[in-house]
Amino acid sequence: MFLHKLFVWILSALCGSEVCSGFVYDRPRRSGEDGTSSRTDSRSASPYVPTSGSCRDRCFELVELEPPNCRCDNLCKTYNSCCSDFDHLCLRTEGGYECSKDRCGETRNEQHACHCSEDCLARGDCCTNYKTLCKGDTSWLQDECEEIKTAECPAGFERPPLIMLSVDGFRASYVKRGSTIIPNIEKLRTCGTHAPYMRPVYPTKTFPNLYSLATGLYPESHGIIGNSMYDPVFDATFTLRSREKLNHRWWGGQPIWITAQKQGVKAATFFWPVVIPLERRVLTMLQWLHLPEGERPYVYAMHSEQPDTYGHKMGPMSAELNNPLRMIDRIVGQLMNGLKQMKLHRCVNIILVGDHGMEEAHCDRTEFLTNFMNNVDDIILTPGSLGRIRQRNPNNTKYDPKAVVENLTCKKTDQHFKPYLKQHLPKRLHYANNRRIEDIHLLVERRWHVARRVPEGRRHCGFAGDHGYDNKINSMQTIFLGYGPTFKFKTKVPAFENIELYNVMCDLLGLKPAPNNGTHGSLNHLLRGPPYRPNIPEEVSRPAASGLVPAGTDDLGCSCDDKNKVDELNQRLRQAIDGHRNLPHGRPAVLFRTKYSILHHSNYISGYSEALSMPLWTSYTVSRQVEVSPLPEALSNCVRPDTRVPPAYSQSCTNYRADKQITYAFLYPPQLSSTVDKKYDAVLITNTVPMYPAFKRIWGYFQRVLVKKFATERNGVNVLIGPIFDYDYDGVRDSAEKIREYVSGLIPIPTHYFVVLTSCLDFTQAANSCNGPLSSAAFILPHRPTNDETCNSSEEESRWVEDLMKMHTARVRDVEILTGLDLYRRTNRSYAEILSLKTYMHTYESEI
Repeated sequence: MFLHKLFVWILSALCGSEVCSGFVYDRPRRSGEDGTSSRTDSRSASPYVPTSGSCRDRCFELVELEPPNCRCDNLCKTYNSCCSDFDHLCLRTEGGYECSKDRCGETRNEQHACHCSEDCLARGDCCTNYKTLCKGDTSWLQDECEEIKTAECPAGFERPPLIMLSVDGFRASYVKRGSTIIPNIEKLRTCGTHAPYMRPVYPTKTFPNLYSLATGLYPESHGIIGNSMYDPVFDATFTLRSREKLNHRWWGGQPIWITAQKQGVKAATFFWPVVIPLERRVLTMLQWLHLPEGERPYVYAMHSEQPDTYGHKMGPMSAELNNPLRMIDRIVGQLMNGLKQMKLHRCVNIILVGDHGMEEAHCDRTEFLTNFMNNVDDIILTPGSLGRIRQRNPNNTKYDPKAVVENLTCKKTDQHFKPYLKQHLPKRLHYANNRRIEDIHLLVERRWHVARRVPEGRRHCGFAGDHGYDNKINSMQTIFLGYGPTFKFKTKVPAFENIELYNVMCDLLGLKPAPNNGTHGSLNHLLRGPPYRPNIPEEVSRPAASGLVPAGTDDLGCSCDDKNKVDELNQRLRQAIDGHRNLPHGRPAVLFRTKYSILHHSNYISGYSEALSMPLWTSYTVSRQVEVSPLPEALSNCVRPDTRVPPAYSQSCTNYRADKQITYAFLYPPQLSSTVDKKYDAVLITNTVPMYPAFKRIWGYFQRVLVKKFATERNGVNVLIGPIFDYDYDGVRDSAEKIREYVSGLIPIPTHYFVVLTSCLDFTQAANSCNGPLSSAAFILPHRPTNDETCNSSEEESRWVEDLMKMHTARVRDVEILTGLDLYRRTNRSYAEILSLKTYMHTYESEI
């Protein structure tokens, strides 16, 4: 029952009893929407429930009574079960929400929304400016920033309460409007802990992001993959206006309110129907904080529908947004003044977050699928800032998602969307492993929309802004501010993803988190004395000693022209080589059971897998002065057997020649070796991986050009590379058994290749001798038979490969989960700092 209530709390943030608030939910139809998708839902989420009783002395009570009793809690509007006098008694506005001079010391008037009488402090129902206006106190905004080193709570508080304020559609760049527009928010930002932005999850819509904030899960994990969705197993549609959204079967994971309740911490989540003013919501939270111990909640949340509505209507650059931003800031000021008045402003921890940003958009910038395909009536499209396509007739055996994607790919030179099978979407989106995510997905270019067909007749365009786009786009980024005794003072932290906040909220409340997609400890640098100290995971499989197993005499079909040097070259492989230069941050640990060995070479090191007959990883370090030199003629087609690896665990040159669809490529590029002997070390069969010829163009350009570019920019760089196997596209490393399910030939073909680049954050220090913080960049490159994802792939690689890699940027943590490796195990940095490094993602976007 508690979980069911939580769903309604989130829904109530946006929907009233009769209509839903905000452009996203009660909006003009976008260009091209024809209303043909299934719409059996009614405008009201709940029918009227006949009840009896009164709300006198019960307004916003913390219990939800069952019929025949009527209700007076904040959710009664959602259920249409309020007592008949709820509006009269609980939504009073007489007297306004502030004291005026002529109200100071007034006789108590129970019809007033809040009070300015002498007894209001004792009764906990003062207007929040009472002490400022009537007693000569300063407002919270007027006070100087003060460092709160320990929580200063009134007697009876067993822990600092947590208040989370979420603001809908608050683009990160709005903070640049400064203290003249948002002075209270600016003070929170300046005096507390803030990030330049917080990255929402994809899609950058309200429902997926509110629930990700609450659970620490990606939408593919918690199930709310959009504001509307179809479940093929339920054969049901979730929309914001249907009763289906209240069904608990849609909602996975464990939200923070349930985590609190399960561990004995009272929660009063405060998501509201929009008919209840923000001022009333703040006053009620303050009254709840005034409750005696045992009745007082310690977890509060409140959602503001603004500035999203005006952002949609006016566009994110409009000066008219200043008024809703001022209104939100005034509410923040009301809360802070109220806390100060109750002597709680040095006790309560406050998190101010947005759910997503806002981008300029207009009906005129719409791609219509009728311009790309003839059978648009055979599909159902979820239109707008992203496109999700499924077949209209589930029994149509001729429907082929792959063929649909091919028909939508690169059809126009100025096409403003990219079609994907969901398993081919960038891994950083974490948007594939759920049956509610349709097989076909359209990533739409910023500022554009997609729709099935041109609407009939001319229609007024009712919006100038939208969201839902790729979550790495700068306009989709949103706000994070943390303030209170547990947050650091005047601290700026790197940007992070919103799934990480669930663990922080648990830390603030002294709770043990439920399983989630966040990395616990990665945000320890936000907190003063974080209670959780992460530990380096234990290694599961240690490497076997290399060079101890005889290689045998099996012919792998590999040869080089210069056979006279074979013994000399093999002898080089048996020499122990110091690996510090090529593994400056320690050997990657393998966190699953397998057999592998470490293969040392002059210029690189590999962790070689017996089961895969290829490296799990290869690491090398290049200096700023690195030169790329072509291979001599004798080595141009040379591949050598590796005498340290038995033929049974080695790939075969014969097999590569027999398979016309696949070729091989080197993980460590021989062109980077400075001498011929070192180049011979790099043309070993144990340095090869299977690769599609089309992808080899990407790989070759990375090795020839981009490695040198990165090394030059960063004063050298350590490069860690290797294969990824994720055939079932669940975002987790495939087991050997899983790989065998999908591989029919002798060579297991990776689904992706990863690249992790590490250098010193201070570029004056070389990559292999860094004494300070590290900087990393990661890529997870899809390994596909064609390069159709890039429409200009027929051109020179310099025109498109780097952009493709940036499209597939990732976190180091994503690489670890997909490979079963653990990186950076030998550094002079704390493990919490390393986790922060692992969860950071370069977006390659301009400044916010």
